[in-house]
Amino acid sequence: TYARDNSALNKKIFESLLLPFTTAWSFKTYRDIKNIITNEHIDIVHCHNTFPLISPSVYYAAIKCNVPVVQTIHNFRLICPGALFYVNGKICEKCLTNNDFKSAIKNKCYRNSKIQTLIVIIMIKIHRKLGTYKKVNYIFLTEFNKSKFANLLGQDYKYTFIKPNFVSNKNYKQISNVKNKFLFIGRLDDNKGINFLLDCFKTISPKYELHIYGDGKNKDNVLAYTKKCHNIKYYGYQPQNIIFKDLSESKALIFPSEWYEGFPKTIAEAFAIGIPVLTSNIGNQMSIVKSAKAGWQYELNNKQSFNEGIENIIKNNDIYSKNAKEYYQKVLLPEKNYKELINIYENVKVIK
Repeated sequence: TYARDNSALNKKIFESLLLPFTTAWSFKTYRDIKNIITNEHIDIVHCHNTFPLISPSVYYAAIKCNVPVVQTIHNFRLICPGALFYVNGKICEKCLTNNDFKSAIKNKCYRNSKIQTLIVIIMIKIHRKLGTYKKVNYIFLTEFNKSKFANLLGQDYKYTFIKPNFVSNKNYKQISNVKNKFLFIGRLDDNKGINFLLDCFKTISPKYELHIYGDGKNKDNVLAYTKKCHNIKYYGYQPQNIIFKDLSESKALIFPSEWYEGFPKTIAEAFAIGIPVLTSNIGNQMSIVKSAKAGWQYELNNKQSFNEGIENIIKNNDIYSKNAKEYYQKVLLPEKNYKELINIYENVKVIK
């Protein structure tokens, strides 16, 4: 394992001053990785996050040693300076097609700073010019993720693989006593869709309960709704066993996120116990639920579509539950995932 801690920037003034340069190229990383490859007889370099301290120099160190490098894509940093395709409460893909990145600077997409956003843009532009991003094998978590990188890599780029995340189901158990309740698990932030969800349950049939787990800046709004709507219940932070017991008795997990997400662990955990998912029709959440046929995708921020989704989940709960469990067994089991990873390792190439 090779790791660099970003908190070092707060302690080492010299490293902070050099950040605009080391974000694009780190001599330390280049030396360290070459030494590790040589001394430990490394066969493959597998990267997860190189930003900002490790930098793409890790790729060149591997290639110099004639070792293949594979990068798992967890966000959209290489094509979006903010990494999320989400600005000012809305999906934004302007940087996907506009290579000048002017909108990113204008919107201060990285850490709400024009200067820091510019540093990210410089890194992206330098490595696009050098062709760095076409020297790497990629693991995408979903087909949706992969599709967003087509402009950067080209439609025919051969060195890509699809491998989702995984979860163990050892501690999860489905209970047959399913009730008319739905769960939200996550941060109580605007981009997670919590305000839309509350607004929907304000007018929904009182026979359907919404149980909310998590914390965040919208906590006060959630508490206000619990006083007005008796079918909305807030539990805050709870141990996993309590949350999953409640989830196992539910009709579905509701995942109303308003941005593309990565690979939401809560969706995988719901599938592990055979719980369907009702989600917004965007991003990776849509891709996962659609692939599994284990739930429904409503039109983003459309209350009527959401209500229809609730009824659809109720009507087809047994089918979606069966599909969720089957998808988990086929795709998300640790043992299956391990085999997929080994297969990828056997097929990665050194790209020069």
